[in-house]
Amino acid sequence: MLFRGRRATGVRLRGRDLLLKEGGEVILAAGAVKSPQLLLLSGIGPGAELARLGVPLLHDAPEVGENLADHLDITVMSCTRGREPIGLAPTFLPRALRAAWGFATKGTGELTSNVAEAGGFVRSDASRDRPNLQFHFLPAYLRDHGRKVSWGYGVTLHVCDLLPQSRGRIGLAGADPMAPPRIEANYLGHPEDVGVLLNGLKIARQVMAAPALASRIRSEVLPGPALQTDADLIADIRARAETIHHPVGTCRMGADAASVVDPQARVRGVSGLRVVDASIMPAIIAGNTNAPTMMIAENVADMMLGMG
Repeated sequence: MLFRGRRATGVRLRGRDLLLKEGGEVILAAGAVKSPQLLLLSGIGPGAELARLGVPLLHDAPEVGENLADHLDITVMSCTRGREPIGLAPTFLPRALRAAWGFATKGTGELTSNVAEAGGFVRSDASRDRPNLQFHFLPAYLRDHGRKVSWGYGVTLHVCDLLPQSRGRIGLAGADPMAPPRIEANYLGHPEDVGVLLNGLKIARQVMAAPALASRIRSEVLPGPALQTDADLIADIRARAETIHHPVGTCRMGADAASVVDPQARVRGVSGLRVVDASIMPAIIAGNTNAPTMMIAENVADMMLGMG
């Protein structure tokens, strides 16, 4: 960002500057990773860290980049007896061609599915006053978000910790704006999160063993029948757990002076700059973050139109 004193005046892109008209505001909406990175590069952040990296300090804001929260997920994958799921196999080719033809000509068929065809919310234990686990059921194998190929026919049940206690941070690797940020996710850093996912994995196994599914399942692929003890399952969680790509919190909104943005999403310590994305959530929500982020934008737009 560009500033005149402590007033935002525009943004600097590679090769050119975009300047505001008089009275305008810069809206930073780069997400929970890039928004704090851009604030830090602009001199808004922890003074000692910026000094160490050679970034001129504009406003000492220790919480910029802190409070990173994300949803972590573990899966149960099972091989099926039949070929009802979506599969990677030669026998699936005729079905895939029919699906492609139906989608291309009528906009119908299997290709209209988002694959995550069922879901639910449950409590990891009876002491909880509300659900803290989210399930997604896929009629297909999905290993490492599809980055690893799994051949054959199977199903996957995802279980996600919706209210993790672990917190990480976003920092700078250096003063170069083209360098990637330093991401310290700190997944499973809080011991409670390990127990929640462990319970969730056990519940997911119970769901897959229910009669309606068990009759169609040949065997468990992951974690695999050999893993039964808590120690084994915790090791599996640490090895396989995946982000659901819901990072929030790194430019925390609050009424307190230590927060990064105020209740109108204005960056504290400067003027003419607001952050409008999931980074301003004070805490992670117990669900998907897309719709709440859109509502953040709607609400801030209303504030701006009302000169809030």
